[in-house]
Amino acid sequence: MTERPYSSHQGRSFWFLKFFGVPAEIHESKMEDGETKLGVMEFAPVDNDLLARPGWTYATNGMSERRMPCQEEPHGDPSFRTELVVHTASRAPWVVDLLAEMARYPFVHKSGFAPNQTIPVGSSRPRLWDGYLLLIPPTEPEEINPLAVDIGIGEDFVFHLQVIGLKRRELGFAMEHGGPEFVERHLASLGTGKALREILYLDRLRDSLL
Repeated sequence: MTERPYSSHQGRSFWFLKFFGVPAEIHESKMEDGETKLGVMEFAPVDNDLLARPGWTYATNGMSERRMPCQEEPHGDPSFRTELVVHTASRAPWVVDLLAEMARYPFVHKSGFAPNQTIPVGSSRPRLWDGYLLLIPPTEPEEINPLAVDIGIGEDFVFHLQVIGLKRRELGFAMEHGGPEFVERHLASLGTGKALREILYLDRLRDSLL
């Protein structure tokens, strides 16, 4: 592979600038190994013809620097490198901590992430959601996935998975019947308009989809 004049972090940053604009803030930390850099990029709403986004966007930058272990269930595909995306209606600083924790999750548990996977919330403290669902971002342009292989991470592609919240019954259905079945029966019919966008906002409590 031809050597690139920029790092993989920079390559992903260029991609985010294209789709989300200039970040309002970048929150830096480390992955579970204490060495790999992790950024959570925070993008404010945009109102113009090229980048019209009514809500806030949060995205990780650094999770895909390494292949996920995929040794324990759910195994996933180790060549499926991942970054996470969240949309919110208002600025939501707590999402920064959530994304950092979720980015470390597969490396801590030696597992992997995949589209339509569910993640239960184990904490007993008060919370907005009982679990989360990982989606190929349904309201983004098709070219959002996969990110091209020329950013310095070998021949792997980088896919972006959007995190949405699940209520208790929704989580139970998805765990019993599978995330793909939940998406097909309760999300696919919403199209890509305002109704779906409201469901995708992680900071907005909504009625159950069941």
